[in-house]
Amino acid sequence: MDQLKASPTKNAEVLAAKNEPQANAEPVLRAPALPSTNSPLQVGLRRLRAEAEIHAIGRALEQTGWNRRRAAQLLSISYRGLLYKIRQYEITSTTASKLTGLVESAEIE
Repeated sequence: MDQLKASPTKNAEVLAAKNEPQANAEPVLRAPALPSTNSPLQVGLRRLRAEAEIHAIGRALEQTGWNRRRAAQLLSISYRGLLYKIRQYEITSTTASKLTGLVESAEIE
């Protein structure tokens, strides 16, 4: 029974051995550091993503006659996720029709 109990120093030695790099181990690849959350690039990407989500949700709602369950299926997201996004972006039938009309009338150069 005494053999089953390991000493605290023995446990520390085992943990230290596990954390040491091994000669045959593959190198650990780390992702580059992300820019700060307030950088102009991050702000622009967030805005672009929000606009794309609003447009996609608006189109899906218009196509389904504002049937939110079918719109969620069309977007391949959960119903609750769709409701969250509708509230987050404050999408209404009037804002959705304005947004889809603006995007469809825009010319691509």
